[in-house]
Amino acid sequence: MVEEVTESRAERAEALEAWAARVDSAELKEADTGTLRAIAELAEMLHGVDEQLTEAVRSARDARRSWSEIGTMLGVSKQAAQRKYGPKVSA
Repeated sequence: MVEEVTESRAERAEALEAWAARVDSAELKEADTGTLRAIAELAEMLHGVDEQLTEAVRSARDARRSWSEIGTMLGVSKQAAQRKYGPKVSA
């Protein structure tokens, strides 16, 4: 069974800062982390957009819009839209 990762980004950052405080700076090598930071920032943005999109789909369903219409706006089939958002918006 795969363990679920439950640490938040803040907890991971705190652990990394604690580790960094213990490291001898003479042992460190400079690394360009810009590309990794970009990935983390985009992942955070994606999460926010996904939450907004779920809310928009919920609003559309509350306004009695069909899964076919929603799927068309998402660029997917009605089945794909319902499979992805159905459980999220009916809860």
